[in-house]
Amino acid sequence: MLLRRAIPLLACALAAGSCSAPEPPGALPATQRAAQDEFPLGGDDLVGDPGAAASALPAGESCLGEARAVERIGLDMFLMLDLSGSMLDPLPAGAPLAGGAPLAGGTSKWAAVRASLESFVQAPETADIGIGLQYFPQSNPGVSFACSSSAECGDGACTNALCVIRAQSGGGDGGTPPLEFLRVAGDQGNLCRTDADCPDAGQSCQTLLGACVFPPGALAEQPQGQFANVSDSPEAFVSARCNSSQDCEGVPGTRCETVGLCSLSPVQCSDSVPCAPGAGQCQAFPYTCSNFTSCDAARYAQPAVAIDRSSQRASELIASLRAQAPLGATPTGPALAGALAQARSWADQHPERQMVTVLATDGFPTVCEPLEIPAIAELARSGLPVRTFVIGVFGTQELGTDGLARLDQIANAGGSGRALVVNTAGDLTSEFLAALNQIRSSAVSCDFALEAGAPLDFARVNVRLLDAAGNAQALPNVVGAAACEDQPGWYYVRDDSGMPVQLSVCPASCEELSSGRASAELQVGCATRIR
Repeated sequence: MLLRRAIPLLACALAAGSCSAPEPPGALPATQRAAQDEFPLGGDDLVGDPGAAASALPAGESCLGEARAVERIGLDMFLMLDLSGSMLDPLPAGAPLAGGAPLAGGTSKWAAVRASLESFVQAPETADIGIGLQYFPQSNPGVSFACSSSAECGDGACTNALCVIRAQSGGGDGGTPPLEFLRVAGDQGNLCRTDADCPDAGQSCQTLLGACVFPPGALAEQPQGQFANVSDSPEAFVSARCNSSQDCEGVPGTRCETVGLCSLSPVQCSDSVPCAPGAGQCQAFPYTCSNFTSCDAARYAQPAVAIDRSSQRASELIASLRAQAPLGATPTGPALAGALAQARSWADQHPERQMVTVLATDGFPTVCEPLEIPAIAELARSGLPVRTFVIGVFGTQELGTDGLARLDQIANAGGSGRALVVNTAGDLTSEFLAALNQIRSSAVSCDFALEAGAPLDFARVNVRLLDAAGNAQALPNVVGAAACEDQPGWYYVRDDSGMPVQLSVCPASCEELSSGRASAELQVGCATRIR
C-alpha cells in the first residue's frame, strides 16, 4: 500500500542488488541508505506498528530509511450563506471596513460579508480548496417576494406587516428618561397577517413602513440625516420603527420617515438618508408574499455554485455573490439540512477529499421547522463525519446573553467545537475573512489515505513533525484513536480484516499541523540495523 500522491515507495526490485531475506519490503539501495537520516527504533521510541512484534529492535539499535514529505487529504467546503433581509442592516456609524478605515456613510452587513468572501476565494492559499455556495432563504416555486395582491401568492397573503413589540432602552443617568419605541420582534422580522401569527406575548402584527430618523442638522456630528439607533450598546444597531410621528415621540429629536431600498444597492434609505453615489434611487419597500420562504431542504441542497477547484471557480462565486440582494426570513433548519445533504453526497463521491460545511448567519431561525436550537444541533450531529462550522455576524446586543452558547451548541454537535462570532462594530470585512481562514486551517485533515498497489511493511513506518527550522519530533505509534488521549502520536485506521487503510495523527499533534507551525514527514523502510 502507498500514501496517496505522497510516498513513491522503493521496492526491492529497484535496489542495486537483491534484497536479503531478513530485509523488509521497501528497502533502499545501499548507496541511498547512507544519504538518509538515522532514526531510532525500539524501547520507548518504537514508532513502527505496535501490533507487529517483529518491528521491535534490541535496545540501542536503530535503522536507516527513506524520508519523504507527506500531503494531507485536500479540503472542500460547502458554504450556506444567510441572505435574509436583516443582512441589509447598516453597520454602526463609524464602524471600519477593511484596513481600519471608517465607513463613509456606513454600509450593510451584506456588503462587508460579500467583500470578505470575494477576498477569500481569490487568495492564493485557497486555490486548492473546492468551494460551493448556496443561500437562504430560497423561495417556494412560483411565489415571488414582491406582490401587489394576494392572488400572486398562491395560498399565502400579500402583506407588509411584521410582528413588533414595544421596548425601552437607556435612561437612568441623571434622571434621563428611557427611550420608548417600537421594534421588530425577535431576532429578525416575521411577516404576519394577524396578531395570532406573532408567537410571543406582547407582540402585535402591524404595518410599519417607516423608521425614526434624525433629520439633517438634528445631530451636530452628522450633518445629513441618520436612522436612529436605539440600542443600549454602540456596538449594535437597533432601528425604531414607526407608522406616524406619534410612534417616534419616545425617541426625542427624530421624525417618522418611510423606509425604502436603494435601486442599485441593497441599502436602506429614506427622505433624509439618501442613497450613496452610485447606489441608485430610493424606492419603496414592496409588499411581500407571506409564503415566500421555502421550507424544503431539497431546495437548499442544490448549490447556487457547485463545489469546484478549477481556475474559474473564483469568478463564478464572485458573479453569484454580486447578483444577490438580501430579503426574506431565516429558515436555518432546512438550510442546514440541505447543506449537509449536499456535503455528504460530495464526500461520498470524493472519498479522497476532506469535506466540511460552513453555516454563516446573522440571526437565529424565524421560520420553518425545526426552530429550536437543540433540534438544529441534532441536524449538525447527523451530518458527521462531515463537520459543520458556524460563523455568526452579530452585534453585542443582538447576540444577547445566550446567543453565543446557542451558536456553540450547533458547532459542537457538528464536530467543530466553538462557533466563530464576528462583531458588527468591528472591522467586519477583515474579521469575517479571518474566520474563514481559521476554518480553512482547522479543517485541514490530519488523515493520510493509504492506497493499494505497492509493498509497505507497516512495521517500518515512522512519522515525524518538522518545525520551521527543520527540527524533527518523532511521533510514537499508538494502537488506535482511544490511545491518543492528550498525547502526541499517530495510529493506523484498519478495515474489517485488520489491514491499515489510513494513517491518522492524534489530535494533540494535529493541532501543530493545523496551525501551520509544523509539517509532517514520513519515514519508510528499515534496511540496515545500526548499534
